[in-house]
Amino acid sequence: MFQVEPIIWLQSFESPAMDWLMSTVSLLGYTFVYSGLMLFLIFGFRLKQSLSVLVAAFIVGLLSHGLKNSIKFPRPSDIDVRVLEPGQEPALQLLENGSGESFWDFPSPKALEAARIQPEWSYGLPSGHVSAATAFLLGMALFFRSKGLLIFSTVWIPLMALSRMYLGRHFLADVLGGLVVGIGAVMIAYWLLRPLNRERSKPLNYRALMRLTCFAVPIAILAPFVDLIDTESAGRLMGLVILYFYIVKVGLPSDAGTFWQRMLRILIAIVLYVAIDRSINLVMESLGWEDLPLAIMIGTFVSGMGTFVGTMAICRHFKLYVFPMEKSA
Repeated sequence: MFQVEPIIWLQSFESPAMDWLMSTVSLLGYTFVYSGLMLFLIFGFRLKQSLSVLVAAFIVGLLSHGLKNSIKFPRPSDIDVRVLEPGQEPALQLLENGSGESFWDFPSPKALEAARIQPEWSYGLPSGHVSAATAFLLGMALFFRSKGLLIFSTVWIPLMALSRMYLGRHFLADVLGGLVVGIGAVMIAYWLLRPLNRERSKPLNYRALMRLTCFAVPIAILAPFVDLIDTESAGRLMGLVILYFYIVKVGLPSDAGTFWQRMLRILIAIVLYVAIDRSINLVMESLGWEDLPLAIMIGTFVSGMGTFVGTMAICRHFKLYVFPMEKSA
């Protein structure tokens, strides 16, 4: 599964149209796209279900980062001159041919050694694009109870996998690993959030947050000191935990609202995110802390918490959301 022959076969269909299609599919798998979609879903569509999907997304980030940097398997374009990203040369060719010789072979020992000695290298297994697409789509299908999204995922996830192989960024084993990791992240999120989602008619309570809190807090404590834990995902996950505590305190607001109320909620979230994230980056750069793991985790925690809690507080103040206590009053 670490052979380049399937990739070379896919690249034999190279054309401007194919390059555009595969590059576009791959582009839609980056974090900024999912971030925009999540803000739209959370504040413009369904809050509770979308937050559950977001938990799965943060967990898949933790799993992908940890596995990539513990397994440390190279990408095909880095260890075989026959594999190139269409229209581009690889940033650094480690070996002329270091892929597996047969279907079940790993990359050659020389290829593994060459990749593992590189500082801050981008490893291939599992595919982050495929794991994120799997967690996002299967998470939405599960938490939104949507058969349509489940059917769509059977098309989009394989297409994402093919795009990453076509572009020379992943072996077959990488994309299959991404699929497994994405499914695992959804299963973990479902178990963590089961107490929150079990009884829809009852209000959220602090006891229902126990599983999620006990999962997120140790990760956040260890993240600055353990390289295998993604500090950004750890910080965002803790920010989401604080949001859940805020929701327990003020109540889960109704998703109802006019078109313009929904659009204003989304706009407020976007403006807050950009303003808070940019301010944190400027502070960290001025202090020279942009590479410190603890500072990165705190920054993403403040950015996520500030965006979500701030948006809900502002929307509550301007009556863009109706909260249970205000509704009963």
